[in-house]
Amino acid sequence: MLTGRRLKEEKWLPPSNEIISFRNVDKVYKSGHTTNYALDSINFSIKTGKTLSVVGESGSGKTTFGLASLGLIEPTRGKIYFQGIDITSLDRIQKRNFRSKTHMIFQDPYSSLNPYNNIFTTVSAPIESFQKGMSKEERRNKAAEMLDKVGLSPGADFLDIYPKSLSGGQRQRVAIARSLINKPEFVVADEPTSMLDVSITSTVINLMKSLKDELNFTMLYISHEIATSRYIGDDMAVMNLGRIVEYGSPEEITKSPKHPYTDLLIRSYPKPGQKLVPGETRHGDYNVYNGGIKGCTFAYACPFKIPECENTKPELREISQGHWVACFHPIN
Repeated sequence: MLTGRRLKEEKWLPPSNEIISFRNVDKVYKSGHTTNYALDSINFSIKTGKTLSVVGESGSGKTTFGLASLGLIEPTRGKIYFQGIDITSLDRIQKRNFRSKTHMIFQDPYSSLNPYNNIFTTVSAPIESFQKGMSKEERRNKAAEMLDKVGLSPGADFLDIYPKSLSGGQRQRVAIARSLINKPEFVVADEPTSMLDVSITSTVINLMKSLKDELNFTMLYISHEIATSRYIGDDMAVMNLGRIVEYGSPEEITKSPKHPYTDLLIRSYPKPGQKLVPGETRHGDYNVYNGGIKGCTFAYACPFKIPECENTKPELREISQGHWVACFHPIN
């Protein structure tokens, strides 16, 4: 639990197996007469100790969801709870304590590392921020140990070099080491392999999977790649235009998708040896969504659309054990 001088009593507390909970969360961006709902009435929880994979196309709200869960952006409406405490109204001490329990692995290992800081300074930064009083020698030993864990071995040999001397895969390992050195309880990995070569991606994914099991943290893994999301996730959520439209086990969703958008997303992902055949292109007028979508977010392109889809918002409902879908006519 978070602690602080003015710990506020909450009327609602999540079950013990939930670490992050969204309650009626909107994130709205306005530019002139245009309004964009990056998050649209999100009611969702992340289970403690699990990896949740969030998939969807660019602009679906995945990164906004991750940033909001870390308190890095404020929701326009709604509440976000971490271990039962509302992170949208933390005092200074509570916010510092919350920051010490969370971290983020960014998408681009080239821009997320300061080129003027050596690897020791980069990896040990969270220690300096949250573990005051540790000597430099202790920090160097801890940083070297963490570098060993992420596969940069011997870690001591990497402490005094700079990011320019490292490959993309090595830089991302440094970023992972920095994120995990304080043993956070919750980590957001925002497309951590999208900037890496395919040959390195599997190595980094396996590394993150093994470190999660070893250090026992909860992870939100954000990606547009179905294959890596299925492999690393314990649970999967599919996002479309700011809403979660399907949720369940990665195996169930990828083998038997129930939402038409999920089905299209999976079918559009190229498979090894598959010949690409041009298909029908569906176009949607996104301007109609400027004020928030009244009905289903996929109504503009869904082949199974009925009038209800355009006029009524479908809520997530459980159609089989652990498999939830926001659709009036799920795929059989």
